[in-house]
Amino acid sequence: MICMAVSKSGNGWTVEVNNGVMIWEFLGGMELSAFRDEAYEAYEELLDSHTIDAMVTHVQMDDPFDSETFEVWEQSAQKAESAGITRWAVVADGITAISLRGKIDTGDLDTLTTEDRTEAVEWAEAA
Repeated sequence: MICMAVSKSGNGWTVEVNNGVMIWEFLGGMELSAFRDEAYEAYEELLDSHTIDAMVTHVQMDDPFDSETFEVWEQSAQKAESAGITRWAVVADGITAISLRGKIDTGDLDTLTTEDRTEAVEWAEAA
């Protein structure tokens, strides 16, 4: 069976689902409202309509660290786990990666934090 790729985009974000892997791009300058409202709505729709085993989140946002944003990150992890996702890779530069790794409760998800998008996608596809 051929799995067609699906993609969506909004104000400062894009997502695609291909072969059971959901790949997010959160771009510099993205506002929390777009993250919380637009992107999370698309996230829930995709989880409901596709079989997804793993997720990659490429974080390029200027400030992904405030408390409201972390609540959305953790809510995303909980939703991922309940939807059957087993792996979540986060791609971010240096201090962003360290901060995300240390602050987000990802439950029982197998996680990888890296600066290399290719590594993250290959790891997620191995789920």
